[in-house]
Amino acid sequence: MLIHTIKKALTQGSVSLTRHRIDLISRLVCALIQVRSVNMKKLACSLSGMAQIDSHYRRLQRFFSSTVSPSVFTQLIVSKVVRPGQPQLLVMDRTHWRLGRTDQNVLCVGLVYQGVSIPLVYQSLQKPGNSNTSERKRLLTKVLAYLDPRVCCLVADREFIGRAWFAFLLEQQVDFVIRLRGNTSLTLDDGRRRYGATFNERMPRGTTRFYPQTTLYDGLTLNLVCHRPIRGERILLITNRTDLKQVLAVYGQRWAIETTFACLKSRGFNLEDTHLTHPQRLHLLLGLLAWTLLWALLVGRRLHQRKPIPTKKHGRPAISLFRKGLDQLTQIIHQARDQPKRNRQHQHILLSCT
Repeated sequence: MLIHTIKKALTQGSVSLTRHRIDLISRLVCALIQVRSVNMKKLACSLSGMAQIDSHYRRLQRFFSSTVSPSVFTQLIVSKVVRPGQPQLLVMDRTHWRLGRTDQNVLCVGLVYQGVSIPLVYQSLQKPGNSNTSERKRLLTKVLAYLDPRVCCLVADREFIGRAWFAFLLEQQVDFVIRLRGNTSLTLDDGRRRYGATFNERMPRGTTRFYPQTTLYDGLTLNLVCHRPIRGERILLITNRTDLKQVLAVYGQRWAIETTFACLKSRGFNLEDTHLTHPQRLHLLLGLLAWTLLWALLVGRRLHQRKPIPTKKHGRPAISLFRKGLDQLTQIIHQARDQPKRNRQHQHILLSCT
């Protein structure tokens, strides 16, 4: 039943895929949910069909070597999550791991949904270390081809700064909330000049202060928010937004992309198991994982609406929406052959949310 539901979603999404590709993607999503690993040998063993394991493996190799664009999955995700005119929160960050001596360094922009940042576009940097301004511009331009810049807000950490980068965001009419480094030179509206590392050193803990019209990078004027938490170091946020009291809460949602990376790696699909290093193949795998992540999240949300997930004493849910949906999808796949058709109606109702 799950395979047919995925096929229907792909067909209705008006994606430019052949019937055979849609069939393989549907079976591959089910295999990912079962084995929770991107290792192709494991996926080949769980791929449904009468063919031999070696035949399944070669079919997967041909698929990841094909010209299928990851934008197929971006279109599907946007069609499911984005509603015209509604504000959209984007998060930019990198994830890094090593395969032998090879650095796998992926720059990603995700769309925040239900506390998780669903990856929309991604780029394998093929180098260790930070991204540069050109790579960020290229990635965000791809994202804005699917979204209205006027309703988007980009959140990012200290890596993603620079005069040229901020000027590009202002040119694109995108709101942003980005954390500054300690070596950033700041000039307040009264002419006082400070460095981020020594800015408001004696500020009481648990307080927030706002500094409109702060100049940095010799002439770029933006708004500054300084927050000193109860524990930890001070946080300096630069933004072009005017609702400064909301900026700290907006930046707090940056953690959604860390949750995403955890779901793609140790808590979900073990992304680091892949031996794919070619950028195009890795991008296709990430697109497939993003679509599967959203699928599990939608099912988990529907289950939570039916029966709310209990909250533990520390204030957090007993289980995440993603894990709840992933476990339910796994159970549906395992029980599919054992259940008569008349008992599958509740599964059809559950999967209809996706």
